[in-house]
Amino acid sequence: MDVAAGKLLLEVVTPEDLILSEEVDEVTAEGVEGDFGVLPGHINFLTALRPGTLAYRIGTSTTRIDIPGGIAEVLDNCVTILAASRA
Repeated sequence: MDVAAGKLLLEVVTPEDLILSEEVDEVTAEGVEGDFGVLPGHINFLTALRPGTLAYRIGTSTTRIDIPGGIAEVLDNCVTILAASRA
């Protein structure tokens, strides 16, 4: 999927299904080493997530979802959250 300029593609997946696939402006999550935020153009990285809240912003609207922990991958303006299950 091509991502619009200035946007991130956020995907949240579990072994059962794709929970969310959305173009967003910003993502924040709770990593095991501390909280982090991702904006378009962010450096690529991979980190473990602790159970907590994943937040994403589209324009001025912020949405929060609970996640049970997992893995976050940031790669080429795509943020993929691999969660063990639905929260």
